[in-house]
Amino acid sequence: MTVVFVTHSTAEAVFLADRAIVLSPRPGQIVHDAPIDLPEERTGALRATPQFAAQTRSIYEALERGGQ
Repeated sequence: MTVVFVTHSTAEAVFLADRAIVLSPRPGQIVHDAPIDLPEERTGALRATPQFAAQTRSIYEALERGGQ
């Protein structure tokens, strides 16, 4: 099953997704396509790990480069 979930929260995207795509402003183009390499089963404790922080930072940096 494929689900498209749109959010402005990088932490939410990393926590819920297997893949995150950052779009540019109009016209919307893909700026960054990132696989989320975290365990399939995710608990709240995952948010305190260095791996979660690194994935979130990667998405945030893509937004700074041109996705905002």
